Amino acid sequence: MADAKLSAAFPPAHATPHPMASPGYGKRSAPDQHRRTAHDFAHLPPREAAVAAYIDRLPEGADISVKTLAKQLPYDQCALRTALNNLQRAGHLRRGREHLTDTKSPRWITRTWFTRTARDDIWWATFTRGDVPQEPPERARPTRTRAHILLAALGRTAPALSLSQAECATLAPLLTEWFARGATDESVVRALTSGLPTPCTARHPWSAPA
Repeated sequence: MADAKLSAAFPPAHATPHPMASPGYGKRSAPDQHRRTAHDFAHLPPREAAVAAYIDRLPEGADISVKTLAKQLPYDQCALRTALNNLQRAGHLRRGREHLTDTKSPRWITRTWFTRTARDDIWWATFTRGDVPQEPPERARPTRTRAHILLAALGRTAPALSLSQAECATLAPLLTEWFARGATDESVVRALTSGLPTPCTARHPWSAPA
């Protein structure tokens, strides 16, 4: 569970108070989130689940920049940048530009919104335009699974295995069986990408690992 992983990896929150961002910046929570549970981020890889659980419990306005998070969490800036990008792809985080006009000096600033309830791109596009999404949380598009996220990222390791969203959705249940038998993300990636011919002629080398 994400909370258990977080407790094992990080010191108690009171040990190192998390810095706040300058007024008007920092974490902003998206509306209409589900109630917090111990399984909120179980679909994410361990690192992303731990980072998401940490951010979820920070107050509004907390500084969640890569540089600041690297000082609080046991990950370097490169790892955290990748984790935040993965959280954005999974629908838990969104960055956007907002034009402030109610001040003496109108300016553009970067906002960062976070939600424990994953949202799809249509929801985020509606929300960041300033509109209120009409779809209630319980009818939102299902969160992408750990298997789906790994499959979608395969193309970065092996371009010949770049998969469409439909292909990821079709193949994810097979990968979930591997995870159920104790396979790690690293072992699955090795199994799928090692020994590929050049050029690769087989799109889906699916056979359960021994």
